[in-house]
Amino acid sequence: SISETLDAKQLGIFMNTYLTAMSDIIMEHKGMVDKYIGDAILAIWGAPLDDSDQAANAVRAALHMKNALEDLRKTWMQQGLPFVDIGIGINTGIVSIGNFGSERRFEYTVLGDNVNLASRLEGLNKTYGTNIIISGYTKEALGHEFFCRKLDLVQVKGKTQPIEIFEPITEGMPDEELRQEAETFEKAMDFYHCQDFMAARQMIWELKIKTPSRLYDLYIDRINHYLESPPPRDWEGVHIFETK
Repeated sequence: SISETLDAKQLGIFMNTYLTAMSDIIMEHKGMVDKYIGDAILAIWGAPLDDSDQAANAVRAALHMKNALEDLRKTWMQQGLPFVDIGIGINTGIVSIGNFGSERRFEYTVLGDNVNLASRLEGLNKTYGTNIIISGYTKEALGHEFFCRKLDLVQVKGKTQPIEIFEPITEGMPDEELRQEAETFEKAMDFYHCQDFMAARQMIWELKIKTPSRLYDLYIDRINHYLESPPPRDWEGVHIFETK
């Protein structure tokens, strides 16, 4: 949709400005820019050089990318350019990495199920109204350096096992108001997973009134559906995604 509003020269300048800013942040945080896929960036940490803090560096980069985009938007708005938002998915795990391709042309890149999961997480940002989603594996690797909000227990397309997903909010502790909001949502999620949908809806509704959010709208819609058509008694709160 952005390319429809710009001519070829404008689009080239626009994309190069964006990709340069984002790539610089990745590399400043010890990441390697693997490739550009249209307007997307595939980046990896922990290879080709070891990085004992790779999960934290990836999440730091993501948070800085989000902040940098806010600054870029101000400049673009003054130039009459389109509004741009980003979605970032981060996963931590074992991958295959090396030179892949044909005998005549190949590239150094990553392959494997854990790469696919990161891509799936990136795509979920539109569903939850977030900019950054990390897997439970990344959350575990982070330790207590970052404040994260649990979003859901999901089974993404192509996976048979459910995973927890989180939104990293800040490095260190957030302000008191944001911390209380996240803790209230976590309590609502406990009621949700116990199928006490009325209690969960009431808490999320109060959060929504105070801080409107796509995430809260999503859960209110889900809960209304479950109140009309209750899930089976052995339901464990897993939301299954049938599409990418």
